[in-house]
Amino acid sequence: MDRKCVIIGAGLGGLSCGAILARHGFEVTVLEQERKVGGCLQTFVREGVKFETGMHFIGSAARGEILDTMLRFIGIRDGLVLHALDRDCYDIINYKGQDFPFRNGREAFVEGLSQYFPGSRDSLAAYIETVYRVSDALSVESFNPERGLDAHDSEWHRRSVNSVIDELIEERDLREVLVGNQPLYAGVRGSTPFALHAFTTSFYNRSAWRIEGGSDRIAALLEKCIIDAGGEVMTRCRAVEIVCNETRATGVKYICGGVSQTIEADTVISTAHPSISIGMVKSPLLRPVFRKRIEDMPDTIGVFELYLKFKQGKVPYMNSNRFVYRGGTVWDSECYTNSNWPLSFLYMHQYPQFDANYADAGVILAYMRMDELSRWSDTVTGRRGEEYEEFKRVKAATLIEAASDCLPELKDGLERYWTSTPLTYRDYTGTRNGSLYGIAKDVKLGAAGRVSFRTRVPNLFLAGQSVNSHGILGVLMGSFVVCDNLLGSGVMYEGIRSSIL
Repeated sequence: MDRKCVIIGAGLGGLSCGAILARHGFEVTVLEQERKVGGCLQTFVREGVKFETGMHFIGSAARGEILDTMLRFIGIRDGLVLHALDRDCYDIINYKGQDFPFRNGREAFVEGLSQYFPGSRDSLAAYIETVYRVSDALSVESFNPERGLDAHDSEWHRRSVNSVIDELIEERDLREVLVGNQPLYAGVRGSTPFALHAFTTSFYNRSAWRIEGGSDRIAALLEKCIIDAGGEVMTRCRAVEIVCNETRATGVKYICGGVSQTIEADTVISTAHPSISIGMVKSPLLRPVFRKRIEDMPDTIGVFELYLKFKQGKVPYMNSNRFVYRGGTVWDSECYTNSNWPLSFLYMHQYPQFDANYADAGVILAYMRMDELSRWSDTVTGRRGEEYEEFKRVKAATLIEAASDCLPELKDGLERYWTSTPLTYRDYTGTRNGSLYGIAKDVKLGAAGRVSFRTRVPNLFLAGQSVNSHGILGVLMGSFVVCDNLLGSGVMYEGIRSSIL
């Protein structure tokens, strides 16, 4: 078997593909245009405090759970120190001014919410059982060598979140609360598949964790796996073309240090946004109708993010995540106006670096559309001018004021803050339009709304958050699918089963 593989992008998708393939004998080269690997796993340090940029917490990482299994298969689980979120309220949904806690575990989840909705105990039980049933059908444990590791398709991919929940739950406010975690997948009423909701909800309901030292620890461990297996990770090297002959992909042209170079490959994996990946293919092997379909796919919304540094010993560490809704519904937060923004936000603390009892840093995320930033779309980070900086200051002040209404400790405890916008995400992660989760999953588009890991170009594969799903679990699942295809039937299956045992 030809084993020379070039991977475009050193985010979670590219690094995990590289680590798996290098471990199984492939000659791996990863190209990354930024100076640091990681993509949304990147962190940054300001005034001695490390901030997460994209991945703030993870789920299903207890021994034997799906993420634990996948990380052990890759070989990095033992290098991570994890801290569990509060099992009685790992997520708190603040809706109509009231807090509704999500508890870890099926029974505890039902028991907890039944205290607020006592007449809905049976329907809550039916809901959480449906969530787990759908999620289990997509899990690593369900894979087998006959079916492979391809994405599972079912009615749950074709039905919207709200249509299923409306069918299961009569109480209107409970319906709203159950989708209160939808910023984790940028849910849109009537569009987002129930399968995505179930996958995300069960992922955190089993167990929820923060990573000691930050999410860049995952990126560092994956990079080390590649290098230890003889592979190479090249930063500040921007891929500009996926080279093809008349029949297949043959390599990647890239620019490094201002010099254009080409590296030959038997296999090319691109983790860039699909429209960017396809744009690098000049070959007629890709038909115009396919290119247009990829280009026309909608992206998820972006976010405005506040990175908060707290005064020492002033803000007690909050071992949960708080989703706050300021309107009459959990839905439609993306439909804000300048006068009512933000309609919702997500507030989290990072695991403390200095004192386990007090938070030293936190983040607040609120939806932001790219059209608000169109006047600066042709600029780059650090060179957008004073008008852009003033825009961010106004938005930051508005968001802090909104958050302080239900989180009064912010005003006295906040020392400094920094900001990012969808433009920041675009420039540092390469995501189109600064979208939070890449291409949006939309039940109304059917199969046309899904991106396959296979392309019409032999030996060219796609991975990353737009292909299978976003987040650590979705991206790793997509990487497993690609690697399973390359390694052959049974290799991934046996390795996964060994990791479970």
